[in-house]
Amino acid sequence: MEQVVRRKRHFPDIEISKIEKNLWKEFIYGGHLFAAGAVGVVYMASIFCSIFISWDFLVAIYLMFYAIYFYDYTTGAEEDKQTNSERSVYINADDNRKRIALTICGATLAMSAIYIIWSDIINMVIGFSILVLGLLYHSCFKNLTRFIPAFKNFFVSAVWALLVFLLLAYYSQPITSAAILLSAFIFLRMLKIQILFDLRDTEGDKKKGLLTIPVCMKGNSEKLLNMLNVLNLLTIIVIAYGILAGIIPAASMMILLVFFYGHSYIKDIKAEKNVTSHYLLAAGEPILWAGLMQSGNICIQLLNTSFNLI
Repeated sequence: MEQVVRRKRHFPDIEISKIEKNLWKEFIYGGHLFAAGAVGVVYMASIFCSIFISWDFLVAIYLMFYAIYFYDYTTGAEEDKQTNSERSVYINADDNRKRIALTICGATLAMSAIYIIWSDIINMVIGFSILVLGLLYHSCFKNLTRFIPAFKNFFVSAVWALLVFLLLAYYSQPITSAAILLSAFIFLRMLKIQILFDLRDTEGDKKKGLLTIPVCMKGNSEKLLNMLNVLNLLTIIVIAYGILAGIIPAASMMILLVFFYGHSYIKDIKAEKNVTSHYLLAAGEPILWAGLMQSGNICIQLLNTSFNLI
C-alpha cells in the first residue's frame, strides 16, 4: 500500500518534468529561440535610438521570425540528421505540412491585424517583405551559396541588421548615425554566429556544394575560430567608437561585455566542437544584448537620480 502511495506522489513530478522538457525542446528546436532573439534586437535598438517600443511591434517581430525559423527548421529537417540530429528528430515527430501551414497562416494573419490596427500599409509591405525573404531563404537564397561564396552568411546577417531600420520605419523615425552603427554591430555579430553554425555543418555543406566560409577554408577550424575572435573584437570596436564619438548613449557600455561572452563559447567550441550547449550560447546571444542594454540604461538612470539628489 505504501509503495502505491509513493508512486502516486511522484507521478506529478514525472509529468511536470516531461512538460518542462517538451517546452524546452519546443523553445530551442521550434524556432522560438531566434524569435526571442529578434525581439531582443529591436528592444536593444529602441534604447539605442530612444524610441518607446510598444507590445504590438514586439509581437509582430516575434511572429515574423518564429515563422521564418520554424519553416527553415522543418524544411531542412532531413538535412539536419547528420549535424543536428536532436532537432531533426523533434521536428520530424510532428505532421510537418499541417504545422507549417498553420504556423505561416497564423503568423501572417496576426501580423496583418497588427499592421492594420496600429500601423499602416507601407510598414506592412516592409514587414511582409522581410517575412517573404526569410521564408524563401531555404528554397532560393541558400542555394545561391553554390555560386557566391558565403552568400547565405551575409544574407541572414543582413536580414537581422535590417531590424533596426524596420523599427525606425514603424515609429516614423529618421535614420541616424547611432542606428547605422548599431546595424553594423548586429550584422558583424550575426555573421560571426552564422559562420560558427556553418563550422558544425561543414561536411554536409560540402556535399551539397555550398561555398560557406568553413568549406572555403577547407574545414580548418583553428584558423576559422581565430577569425571569429577577430570578428568578435571588431564588433566591440564599433560600439567603443560610437561611445567615444558621442554617437551612441553611454548605456551602451554594458554591450562591451559580449566580447567576453563570445570569446568564452568560441573557446569552448574550439575544445569541444560538437557540443550542442556551446552553439545554444551563440544562438541566444541576441537576447543577452537586450539584457545588457537594459541594465546599462538602468545604471545610467540610477546615476542621474543620485546626482540630482546630491
